[in-house]
Amino acid sequence: MDVSFSREGDSLVVMIEGEIDHHTASRVRERIDNKFLMEPVKNMILDLSRVTFMDSAGIGLILGRMNRVTSIGGKVTLRKPQPEIQRLLRMSKLEALVDLDA
Repeated sequence: MDVSFSREGDSLVVMIEGEIDHHTASRVRERIDNKFLMEPVKNMILDLSRVTFMDSAGIGLILGRMNRVTSIGGKVTLRKPQPEIQRLLRMSKLEALVDLDA
């Protein structure tokens, strides 16, 4: 699991690579939250293009970041999820709650 960061305007871009499961989600969550607090941004883009697997812990990770970002008036965008990740987002109804940049 690897997480890297960049900025696009007023958005923190979070590039996640690998698997998001109950073993990795807490570490990823901590890194994202720390970076979000340090950056003067309003929005968050979670780039899922290199996520190879995600379970319910990944859904929880996304929902938690969404709650954090929307609490300051921002929005979360999910960027380029793989087809199997898109299917999970659709099944969990999460795609209705966040912007999806496929």
